[in-house]
Amino acid sequence: MENLRYKLHRRLMHLDVALYIRLQDEGRLDRFFESFLVVPDPEAALSERFSTTRYDYIAEILEEDFLETYLAYSAAGILRYELINMTTACAEDFEYYRFPENTDDRMMRYAITGTIDEYLKGGSEDGI
Repeated sequence: MENLRYKLHRRLMHLDVALYIRLQDEGRLDRFFESFLVVPDPEAALSERFSTTRYDYIAEILEEDFLETYLAYSAAGILRYELINMTTACAEDFEYYRFPENTDDRMMRYAITGTIDEYLKGGSEDGI
């Protein structure tokens, strides 16, 4: 059972790191996972709840609109770390545009692209 809980924790961190941090800060993480432990395949149920992940959405934008940075982060071995940070930085945009219900919303993409751009400019002094 502990191994399954560990897997669920890791899966949620990948699917929606901002939600994971919020639930952890509010002390509701265990309660959240309880609902998944009663189904036959908890990992699949968790993944279905987050069909398109924030992490994947940000990775797609970074690769399409900031390819040079994407490649530099990948070459330096920090791509995953930076994507997690960007996911957290974009949390308000995701909430405002009700992600993942509106993944085709142009305004959401513009807002998130702008937040990523701000993130990259803020980190350029010490970054790559």
